Amino acid sequence: MEQETIKITGHINFKLIDETGAIKEEKDINNLVVTAGKNYLAAWLAAASQAGYFMQYIALGSDDTAPQATDTQLVSEHPTRVAGTVTSSTNVWQNVASFGPGVNTGQIKEAGLFSIAAVGTMLARQAFSVINKAAGDTLQVTWQITLS
Repeated sequence: MEQETIKITGHINFKLIDETGAIKEEKDINNLVVTAGKNYLAAWLAAASQAGYFMQYIALGSDDTAPQATDTQLVSEHPTRVAGTVTSSTNVWQNVASFGPGVNTGQIKEAGLFSIAAVGTMLARQAFSVINKAAGDTLQVTWQITLS
């Protein structure tokens, strides 16, 4: 008997851009899709209708505690979540958000993908080596979720 398995994986690209438009730093990392996020996806797919975009909000934080499958929030979230532009192509879903000058400045060591602008359900989280975002910098975050 043939059996199919769907695997959900995530990847994040960070581009730190200075006031002149020059890229100061870029990093690519994989992320952990958490249990609550998988449960949310299953419920979302079964809903009679879906209001709004799926996991439109990206949050940043300042704690580098390793992610766990049981995580439901960032450990130390910065004050502003940003709604990104959500698209899909073939089996890849993508959210691109820009944290402009003055938004969530300081040390950034974690990121999460959320269903709404405050609290909500987290689909994925990752901690990483520090990105130092100055007041005039823009941080562009491209988050991809692949179903394979």
